Amino acid sequence: MRILNEEDREAILWYVKKEPEMNLFLIGDLENFGVNNETVNFYLHEERDRWDFLILRFHQFFILYSQYEDYNAGEAVAFLRKQAPDCISGKTALLERIAPAFPQWAVESTYMSRCDRAESSQGQLGDFVVRRLEKTDVPEAVDLLSDIEEFSKTYKKSEREEQISRMEDEMAQGSKVAAGGFLNGRMVSVASTSAENSESAMVVGVATIKQSRGKGYASAVVEALCRDCFERGKKYLCLFYDNPVAGRIYNRIGFRELGKYGMLR
Repeated sequence: MRILNEEDREAILWYVKKEPEMNLFLIGDLENFGVNNETVNFYLHEERDRWDFLILRFHQFFILYSQYEDYNAGEAVAFLRKQAPDCISGKTALLERIAPAFPQWAVESTYMSRCDRAESSQGQLGDFVVRRLEKTDVPEAVDLLSDIEEFSKTYKKSEREEQISRMEDEMAQGSKVAAGGFLNGRMVSVASTSAENSESAMVVGVATIKQSRGKGYASAVVEALCRDCFERGKKYLCLFYDNPVAGRIYNRIGFRELGKYGMLR
């Protein structure tokens, strides 16, 4: 394994832009944080006269990417075991090759989709108001997400202050934009971007409190967030979903399925 440096930036981009949607997080971290520092490192394994695979470290989260499904999974496992990762993400097909070496974890696979233009999916929703979130809204957004089961691994109540600080920092740095939906001044739905880069962003953290679901609020927030992104010059957006109901909602907004992306944790 070889650690890469700033002079390798263009080569990294060339390698990952074969599948830019699957590498959106990687491209975003490269643009926002650089190639080699305390926050981010890129590692390369070369074999058979080719770049066999790349690994990105962002804090203790790792992304694995290869252009080849027959990459040297044994070398990837040997390296990752030494890093004590909190999570490993990447294309599902790539993660499935290393998953047996991490029996304490499972691959959580979702559908990756892409949107090139936001389509209007519905009409007015009464007193429901959608707007971009400011720094002062962050604590309420974190609390909303931490109360929802599917986000409990990421937004742990025990790490509330850390999560608030991280979201505030990401918004200040421009790597995240968030939108919220409000009823009578209370936030009931939220969505945000992650890994913002010069061309694209990932829509993440789409959530609505339990008692307000099924009313189109999440769709309205995602649609507004997408329009905001395209108005700021993004060429495309990506989003994960893991069930057909969510897929149909996102299809109406303009997202189209590309393949499967996973997290090993």
